[in-house]
Amino acid sequence: MTGSGQSGEKPQGQTGTAMASEGKPRNRLYVNFIINLIGALLPIPVMILTVPVYIDYVGDARYGVISLIWVMIGYLGFLELGLAPATINALARLDHSDQRERARVIVTSFTINASMTFFGAFLLYLLGSYIVGGVVQVPVEIEDEVKATMPWIALLLPLVILNGAGIDAIEARENFALANVLQVSGAIFAQILPLAFAVFVSPDLGTVIPGAVLARVLLMVAIFAAINRIEGPIRFTDFDKERARKLLSYGGWVTISSVLTPILGSLDQLMVGRFFGVAAVTYYAVPLNLISRSQIIPGAISRAIFPRLASSEAEEAKTLSARVLVVTALLYGGICASIILLMDPLLTLWLGEAFAERARLPATILVTSIWLNSLIFAPYWLIHSQRRPDLIAKLHLGLLVPFAGVLILLTMQFGIVGAAIAAALRSLFDFSGHLALSGILRRVVLPLALPFALLAAATLAHLTIDDWLTAIILACAVWPVVALLVFLLDRATFNLLLGFGLKPLKLISGRGDA
Repeated sequence: MTGSGQSGEKPQGQTGTAMASEGKPRNRLYVNFIINLIGALLPIPVMILTVPVYIDYVGDARYGVISLIWVMIGYLGFLELGLAPATINALARLDHSDQRERARVIVTSFTINASMTFFGAFLLYLLGSYIVGGVVQVPVEIEDEVKATMPWIALLLPLVILNGAGIDAIEARENFALANVLQVSGAIFAQILPLAFAVFVSPDLGTVIPGAVLARVLLMVAIFAAINRIEGPIRFTDFDKERARKLLSYGGWVTISSVLTPILGSLDQLMVGRFFGVAAVTYYAVPLNLISRSQIIPGAISRAIFPRLASSEAEEAKTLSARVLVVTALLYGGICASIILLMDPLLTLWLGEAFAERARLPATILVTSIWLNSLIFAPYWLIHSQRRPDLIAKLHLGLLVPFAGVLILLTMQFGIVGAAIAAALRSLFDFSGHLALSGILRRVVLPLALPFALLAAATLAHLTIDDWLTAIILACAVWPVVALLVFLLDRATFNLLLGFGLKPLKLISGRGDA
């Protein structure tokens, strides 16, 4: 990742300048990336430490139900009506000094979000017990807990969506430092508070879920206070019907995609729960969530790139997207290859040999699936910046039925391993479709073959070696290969990363000279 969006016109090694329009002071893109990267890293140790305690105190069945709760909330995320990219796009195109118009965008977006998500909460309350108790197999001893907890589960939906909308509004100004402070503190608190309720009060879902609700209420208060400070004064009378029409017009096709994306992304977990029970979901979802936490690099760049693309010219946006995609594929490919090689020791040391024995093979397959899925961000936001969200919706419509059929067949035949294979195939076709629709496929297809080959080699090595020492050595050997590929494909990014890596040595050397 570099600080320049005009890679083809700058001398090698030059990091470039921000591509903001006049009157909009912005950080260099790599600065925003680093801020987002730090924000993504901080909650990971908390998650690693708390998940085993969660499973120990609440049990694998209750933890499986908690995982499915988030799946249901993800399904109803379409009630956001595509307002997240629409709002970011609208705010990114407005000058920072245009306070009243920015306030109209924010209040209008939040009002629509609140109306729809509280309707969704009511829908979730009505249907949630059936989904968790009827579609998937829930042990009889916790059925009453699930039903009694449904009002709290329903309340999570508007809290999660409104908190996300608030963070989006802050990021549209490229104030990623504030956004990350709020998001990280909220994520850590939301992980610890429910666990504290489980440990010190009761492992009953009727105790744990209200803890999650309370954590997100406090986060919402903090987010809205921050927005009012940087964009305010915010007034309810700032709601604008014409602005609502424009936002909903942009978000129409995004809404269709928002309905389909969580289905495509989590149908595998539902099928595992449907055929094998919620306890089996734990052996699929826990390594999936762990691997997903490795998405810090693509996630950090994804949050930084859309406001920049929205304010760039079409060709400049394509150049930036292609360059960012290739570098991200290499760096995140190195992380994923290392995870594949270290899968056995990671799972064994974290959750024990018995858990690792059941989870290691599907987890290994899911790494490649998540690598592909994580790279979608570049063509995805490029398509949005071109104001063609309809293309993404049509792609997902075309994928849904074939993926569901393949998933059912493979899951019934091979269990959670089959579900992981189906997820990997879906990610491959989804990513390929995004590249073709965005117009950058020819620019990136050959460079992307290199990190893909690296992951294939790591998978082959993982399947053939059986001792941890060899796995650790090979995982370390991945990074010289990644460094060489970055050097060959993007010298400016290599120089930037090398500069960051040498800074500690320069500081130590400077102190020694003093």
